[in-house]
Amino acid sequence: MKKGILTVIFMVVITIVFISALASIHELSKERVMQNAKIDQYKSILYAFDIFPENIVEQELGLTSTTDAIPWQQDQILQIIKDQIRAIKVPVTSEQAQLLKNSFLVVKDSIEIFVQTNEAGEITAYGFPMRGKGLWGTITAFGVLSADLNKMLGIDFTEQVETPGLGARITEIEFKYFFRNLDLSGFQDHPPTGGQPIVLVRKKDNTNREVSTNSFQAITGATQTVDGVLKMVNTDLRFYMNVIKANEELMRSGEVE
Repeated sequence: MKKGILTVIFMVVITIVFISALASIHELSKERVMQNAKIDQYKSILYAFDIFPENIVEQELGLTSTTDAIPWQQDQILQIIKDQIRAIKVPVTSEQAQLLKNSFLVVKDSIEIFVQTNEAGEITAYGFPMRGKGLWGTITAFGVLSADLNKMLGIDFTEQVETPGLGARITEIEFKYFFRNLDLSGFQDHPPTGGQPIVLVRKKDNTNREVSTNSFQAITGATQTVDGVLKMVNTDLRFYMNVIKANEELMRSGEVE
């Protein structure tokens, strides 16, 4: 009887020890996981803002490369974010929120806009999260517009569950490169519905860096995924342009928090 009780006590002690050890490991790794997730977010932000490590040129990276292939050092990432990028919370009106009625982006009464500034403190670009629907699930992205809102400077796809080798190719530089210098000059001509929309084409002979147009190239065999990206960009950009224009002066003055 006594032996049985001792055995039970021993098993309880062992169980408590293992549970405590696992809990400690979990807490320690939790902080590391959160830090890694934050660094990955910053990599996407820098990519979309067209910021690369010194001596790294996007055009020289492999066409199938993703953002993870860019040889960043963690301290470089944190320093550039600190020096050039700041997040500003701006208000969203009910009228502006109505522009998202066909979007997968969830917005309440405010939203964060990421602002890039130069050494003189002047705003050079605006960045923001985007959300759409692909073939198999949600697509999240981070997009960037020039300060005058006439060009899209870049995009990175931060989450997707599309088919490897097909829809998942939206994460590759070959596809994302068409969003560099995408022409938005006619996009807002007739608000609130928008003017000339961004369009999808089967084949482009030049990148938008070479000849700026309002179109990007499709991915063969990934129609629903790319259509989802097209809808996301047209819907979410219209919303963000409206919000940015309404808060432009406040963001320049730094009065918005």
